[in-house]
Amino acid sequence: MDEREVKNQIPCVIESGVLTNYRDMQRILRDLGHVRYAEVVDGDVRHEGEGYVMSVVSNGHSATVVAHKRLYLNVNGFEYLRLAPIDHQSTAFELVDSCRTLRLIPQVDPIAECLADDDIVEAARLLEDPLDTDLYAEIYADDDDAVDGGVA
Repeated sequence: MDEREVKNQIPCVIESGVLTNYRDMQRILRDLGHVRYAEVVDGDVRHEGEGYVMSVVSNGHSATVVAHKRLYLNVNGFEYLRLAPIDHQSTAFELVDSCRTLRLIPQVDPIAECLADDDIVEAARLLEDPLDTDLYAEIYADDDDAVDGGVA
């Protein structure tokens, strides 16, 4: 099998599709953050609410637990993950097994969340401020003393 044939076997899912690899499922779910969830069993909504994805694992020992507005997900408890577009701006993440679906709908736009993050705002502010070269010269001088065996 040539390299091109191998590359064509690797899925490329954009906004809709199905993932069956547990590592892919785990990777896509772990940073969802704040979500609305619904457990659908045989077509009927059994539970729904809001919560925060706390952890996503892939093992044969842990349960998927939704309690006290926290979601602890184990992708091994599901057959696949379906990405289902809701509208042109959002996608539902559906963990599916034979008779149950756990639907997760992100409640925060990840781009807006990143732009509003205080650390990023602070980093941008620091980049705009002129550097105090005297301050950095002192820091580097202290580092040089430590390398030379001096006490910092």
